[in-house]
Amino acid sequence: MLPYRAVRPFLAAALILSLVTCSRKPATPPDVVARVGERMITLADFKRYLERNAGTELAQLQPEVASAVLDQYLEEIVLSEYAAKTGVEVPADAIATAVRTDAGATVVEKKDEMRRQRLLANLSAETGEPTDQQIRDYYDQHQAEFRTGEEVKVRQILVNEESLANEIAAKLKKGASFEELSAEHSRAANAKRGGEIGFVTRGELPKMFEEEIFALRPGQISSVIRTDNSYHLFKVEEHRPPGTMTLETAFPVIRARLQEEATRARMAQLVSTARKELPTAVLTKRLPFRYSGAFPKSENE
Repeated sequence: MLPYRAVRPFLAAALILSLVTCSRKPATPPDVVARVGERMITLADFKRYLERNAGTELAQLQPEVASAVLDQYLEEIVLSEYAAKTGVEVPADAIATAVRTDAGATVVEKKDEMRRQRLLANLSAETGEPTDQQIRDYYDQHQAEFRTGEEVKVRQILVNEESLANEIAAKLKKGASFEELSAEHSRAANAKRGGEIGFVTRGELPKMFEEEIFALRPGQISSVIRTDNSYHLFKVEEHRPPGTMTLETAFPVIRARLQEEATRARMAQLVSTARKELPTAVLTKRLPFRYSGAFPKSENE
């Protein structure tokens, strides 16, 4: 047996090696492609996000698009983690209920989503509504935004057979209800609403439709207009000349716009703060595409 004096150097070396080993960060699992604070994001997580939110696979995306979507995903995770860090919590029973009503969603996904929703709701409440004076000032300073071009309120019938289109046109000439014929025969998505499109301005519809529609007076119905595979009839209900939207009409529009802008500015500040408090890195060598996004890159793992 070696004397203690001879063994002591080996014990010291072993102790130093042990301390060094303990001080090292644990190895990052090989499937991890990004980190948000202490949270690790795997390639499978990102692929799942793509499928659920974009209905596509990673292999179908160009590297620039994949990078942009990854940035969006990471920003959502940053907000979720920041919400948790700042005390925004969601009751477990609320998460369980949300998972049951969203087929395929996981508890983690729902927890993240609901934390973000609460964070945004708090942010919107803190922002508050603009004052009446701010709304009036915006209206006075942005008059060009409230000038309207010539508009018509229009309904539509869309069918695929010429004979049916001509039959409908004949019935309309005899006084049949445009709305009822649209609900009965039209293939357009607005059929059940009597073919209602609403107000349109010049430039919003194909030129062949626009030329006929804007020449009609309220109550008049167009002739049958043929396109490649379909036949259209339009009815004009109201005609508005060019003008300027009144303050009274613009008021709710401006209020919503100003509140949205204020919330967006506040959100940008919050995202900036969250990213500082939750260091985020993309492990670029582990991605199956060339990352060109905005988050910090880590190439040594």
